[in-house]
Amino acid sequence: MCVTPLPVTDRLRRIALIIWASVGGVVLAWGFLRVANEIRIIWLPLAFAVGLVIALDPIVRGLQRIAIPRVIGTLFAYVALAALVVAVGSLLVPAVQEQAEEFGGRVPALYDETVDWLRETGDRIGIDLGPVWTSDTITEWFNDPTNQEAIQSAIGNFGSGAGRLLVGVVEVAAVFLLAPVLAFYLLVDLPRTRRLALDLVPPRLRDEFSYVAGQVGAALSAFVRGQLLVALMVGTLSAIALRILDLPFWLIIGMAAGVLNLVPFVGPFFGATLAVIVALVEGEPTKAILAVVIFTGIQQIDNQIITPMIQRTRVRLSPVVIVLSLLVGGSLAGLLGVLIAVPTVTMLRIVVGHIWRTRVLGESWAEASEAMIEVSEYPERLRPMRRRGDNQQKLFDTAEIGTLDETDGEMESDLQETVARD
Repeated sequence: MCVTPLPVTDRLRRIALIIWASVGGVVLAWGFLRVANEIRIIWLPLAFAVGLVIALDPIVRGLQRIAIPRVIGTLFAYVALAALVVAVGSLLVPAVQEQAEEFGGRVPALYDETVDWLRETGDRIGIDLGPVWTSDTITEWFNDPTNQEAIQSAIGNFGSGAGRLLVGVVEVAAVFLLAPVLAFYLLVDLPRTRRLALDLVPPRLRDEFSYVAGQVGAALSAFVRGQLLVALMVGTLSAIALRILDLPFWLIIGMAAGVLNLVPFVGPFFGATLAVIVALVEGEPTKAILAVVIFTGIQQIDNQIITPMIQRTRVRLSPVVIVLSLLVGGSLAGLLGVLIAVPTVTMLRIVVGHIWRTRVLGESWAEASEAMIEVSEYPERLRPMRRRGDNQQKLFDTAEIGTLDETDGEMESDLQETVARD
């Protein structure tokens, strides 16, 4: 079949359109970044609010299925979350406080032991570290009247900066208080927000928008809920293992490993580093080696068992892409950028990948989805037993994404029902 080439004027017009569209996209992106930087105070509470919405929405939807109004379900979810936080806090706070006080009392001794270990290591490998301050030297320096005057002068010069710092701390506290309020209204108005979003889409694109929105929502929900549960399990396993190893500050190290596991690749590495440092300072090299073995095992259990079970719906991202996204996110937005880097890249990969594969490569929606999204199966021995005819999706089941002919998650189902009503 012979294809008639486009006239030269049409080709030039198309090239010009592409160029101007690219220039317009760059200008819009630049303007968006400028505006986002000016109103950056809203992004932190908004990010935490979205995280709360993703975590609590399955509970609210489950209560809605049994005819409980969404407002009442949201209030119940908040009460349940508050009760859980209070219960966990009442169990952990006394132990954490005890270990923190012990750590504070042992800081001078730990510092001296670290200095002695560094000196001995330097002597063994032929490196002279020179004069190193001990804890007694530091105490004498602070007690020197001349140094005290210099410290007071520095504090006086820092007064205005300290005031600004105090204002910043108050603003951060206010920001964190706003996040639950924003999350409450977002949870209550979520169905209405979906309908409004659909109303803004041209009718011919609503089905496709519904499908892609379902893909994005399911992937982000699986990632956020999965990361929270994985962090909880990693923290618990780390604390229990270090307690069995009889390592000091086992609870603090385990909690740090769990919280930092919210950032990919960071939790077990940071926990292992802390455990090794404490073990070496305590003069227990065997425990240091065992700590490395323990955290390596926890990392493997996380990668091979825990994550495939909990976070079953995953977007295919290589480790290089994840690390680069963390670096870029941290450089652009600090801690917030690190936390939202992987979800943002996940969303972009789904949306941009769908457009490219359907518009350029000519693939179907299902083919584009299968090329980007991986749905892992339960291990055979851990596969849950389901009753015959029990096809209802569980509240925390993250396997929302199927083929084009199947239900593509709760979000997509709600969007498609809205389209049908319209």
